[in-house]
Amino acid sequence: MLNISSGLKNEVENLLRRRGYQILGKNQKESILVNVDGQDHLSSLEAEYTVERSGKKFVVVVKRGEGSFDPTEPGFRRKLIEYARAFGLNGILLVDPEAEEIHTVSFKFPRERGLDFYFQFFSALFIIAIVVGIIYLMVQVKLF
Repeated sequence: MLNISSGLKNEVENLLRRRGYQILGKNQKESILVNVDGQDHLSSLEAEYTVERSGKKFVVVVKRGEGSFDPTEPGFRRKLIEYARAFGLNGILLVDPEAEEIHTVSFKFPRERGLDFYFQFFSALFIIAIVVGIIYLMVQVKLF
């Protein structure tokens, strides 16, 4: 991680606090094991900040100088996915202290099926079973 100047740090911290975020940690590191051909290689990833607001925790990425800060740009997106996977929090905050903007980024992969998918699936099955049961009862009582 590139070190940010104390002036920029104060600016970022003040912006986060003004927007209601509580700073949980600074320069937090997470270890990453990269397995290449059966051999583990230890690495780490450092986040400038981790913050919390309304019970949700985020990793903070701060914009420095020029360059792409577009989360849809492939190189930057891969870096953000790396942060999301390593820290496992609710999302990522992109902070542009110059423009005083904070953007929330999270990722959802179509092939991943979370609890929402299974809840919807079983809810649909339950509704179908109820409809079939009602039709069966109506047939038994000769109303249908």
